[in-house]
Amino acid sequence: MSLAKHGVTKGTPSNIPFGAGAWFKNLTYKEGTGWEGTVLGATSGGSSIKITPEVVDVEVDGAMALVKGLALMAGGTAEAEVNFAEINADILARATMGEILPEGSEHYIEGFDCIQVKNAITEGDYITNLGFVGYTADKTKQIVVIFDNALCKSGFQLDPKMKEAGVVKATFTAYGDIESDLDKLPVRIYYPKTDAAV
Repeated sequence: MSLAKHGVTKGTPSNIPFGAGAWFKNLTYKEGTGWEGTVLGATSGGSSIKITPEVVDVEVDGAMALVKGLALMAGGTAEAEVNFAEINADILARATMGEILPEGSEHYIEGFDCIQVKNAITEGDYITNLGFVGYTADKTKQIVVIFDNALCKSGFQLDPKMKEAGVVKATFTAYGDIESDLDKLPVRIYYPKTDAAV
């Protein structure tokens, strides 16, 4: 039997990620109904997800190469960069570590949400189950990534331009829950089995 001349198979279209997908908060899976969550906002220019394990290679005298078995996991990071095409008070508050001031507060103006930058991070600043849902090229599979707790640390920057929609770039970082065992990166990827369909 000769080796194949390319890697394309009958299943290739159902294994190619395609399209921008969507970002959600409180993304959960419910038996019988599937994935449920609240959309964060429309995007422009897509987004990116980066999950990076931190590996420490133990060096030993006499070894002239890295040694299998002496590579140790030492944590890692997970980040998502999302280019929001729409702005709302929730996105602005999360990007600036701010809070939406209640009616009657000092700077409140009727008809506006006023976002004030805070001086401390609180529980509500973390997005629970920040999730991405994307599809394969043939739309038969969902690709889902969930950060248990995500904090936006990138700040707020808007570059308005003539004849262009402004985009707010937000970078979210995954955080573990203080009450968990904290020995695993707090992010999960759900990829359908070969015979599973949307």
